Amino acid sequence: EGRLIEMRLKGTSSIVTGGGKGIGRAITLALAREGAEVAVIAKSDLRSAEATAREVCELGSRAIPLQADVTQKNAVDNMVGEVCKCFGKIDLLVNNAGMNIRGPLEQVAEEDWDKVVAVNLKGPFLCSVAVAREMIHRKTGGNIIHIAGASAHRCYAENGAFGPSKAAVINLTKQMAVEWAKYKIRVNEVSPGPTMTSHTEERIQNGEIRRRIAK
Repeated sequence: EGRLIEMRLKGTSSIVTGGGKGIGRAITLALAREGAEVAVIAKSDLRSAEATAREVCELGSRAIPLQADVTQKNAVDNMVGEVCKCFGKIDLLVNNAGMNIRGPLEQVAEEDWDKVVAVNLKGPFLCSVAVAREMIHRKTGGNIIHIAGASAHRCYAENGAFGPSKAAVINLTKQMAVEWAKYKIRVNEVSPGPTMTSHTEERIQNGEIRRRIAK
């Protein structure tokens, strides 16, 4: 918090999916502190996106809260169009939206597998393609960041479809980086470790789980 804010992103516009809570909120506010305009995307809890957008405005930047299901192409295309209408361009996309349905692998229902893979893998694909098309059309280049996670690199018990879907995001990142480099679009992934959010708080506060994480 005490570091020098250099406003390195002044004049740029960003999209953060799942930007209203947890890691997404932290990313959104960090972008705003550096001067970026931010579209805060939520699937259903628009109030959280609106609250985070207000925090962005309090930091002196612009923000718009938008509702969009990242697993639906029409919803994604409409969201990208709305951001372009409001900000005029898109410089950065952060694919942060994700979900997990925990349980032993042999008990994972097919519909739960499909839900997790749709949000964690299909979502970044749809959002990235829609944004990349805008960047290619405008010849502006840009940056796309996928949030993968520690589960993309190593296996944890009862992580169901989450780990495999996040591991696939790493390969998706490489594929996009290779194909879109000629358009000056950089694609990278970030792999946070266990992080205290509203989704993980109850689990992380479990003494035994907390000890394992700390170790």
